[in-house]
Amino acid sequence: MSNRPDSPWYYAMAFYALSRAHSKLHGLIRFVGRTDSFQKSEFDNQLIKETLDDIEGELNSVRQSIEE
Repeated sequence: MSNRPDSPWYYAMAFYALSRAHSKLHGLIRFVGRTDSFQKSEFDNQLIKETLDDIEGELNSVRQSIEE
């Protein structure tokens, strides 16, 4: 697999990482939308933080691919 920017694998992996980030963001939005404001718990806060960290990791993966 070539890491060259003109490689089809390069674009495929970048789109794959963006798709994963999009899916995680969509799931997070659904979770937040169905969680009532009076039911917020420390577990919910931790779950949101972990999901945001996962999304950031996916976006950093794309950013790193672009910079190579």
